[in-house]
Amino acid sequence: MKHIKTRINTRTKAGKAAQRVAGVSVAELQKALTGDQATLQKLGSMYQEGKMAAALMPAITETVKTKIKNESDWNKFLGEFVASGSKAEVDIQKAQRQASFANIKYLDDMDELREQFKASLEMEKGRHSWAIDYNRAKLFADMVIQDVEGRVRLLEQGSRIQLKQLQENQNYELKVAEHLLEHGDNADLSLIHKRDYQAEVKSPMGIIRRLRNALGI
Repeated sequence: MKHIKTRINTRTKAGKAAQRVAGVSVAELQKALTGDQATLQKLGSMYQEGKMAAALMPAITETVKTKIKNESDWNKFLGEFVASGSKAEVDIQKAQRQASFANIKYLDDMDELREQFKASLEMEKGRHSWAIDYNRAKLFADMVIQDVEGRVRLLEQGSRIQLKQLQENQNYELKVAEHLLEHGDNADLSLIHKRDYQAEVKSPMGIIRRLRNALGI
């Protein structure tokens, strides 16, 4: 986070007002992003207070929301009741015309089906010829791809431990920050544990011992 620069002028009236309302300065936010534990503990305490306010707010607003919803549901029912009568008449007229149209369409469909069968038969002959050539080309491509993929997978195994350690380092730093934000002054960083894969690599006897145990030697 040390490479992130603040490009917004927080010294304007609006910027100062935002900081007064939030109770947190831009400088403190920047410290929190860099892992400053004192600032994270302060934000964690503010978070606990916010949780209490959020828990009480639904009960305060539920009565008003219920009243609004009841009025909305009633008016919606009246609108649907009026609309349903006119819609029923339209549906009856529509069904009668659809029945007449369906009979005409059936005759047309039968003529089209006969012509489609003739065209499909010619297309199938051509498709079959192309399919044989395609399968041969696909087999060759699959063999090349499988060979390349196999070599790459072997190379990737060589870097798995180092990549896993880099990810674990980032995860550990994030867990520490989240723990401080959540617990504030009650935070205990000894509860956060970090995996050390590279140390295990440097201890070949530990790996050999596990292999012997797995093989029953």
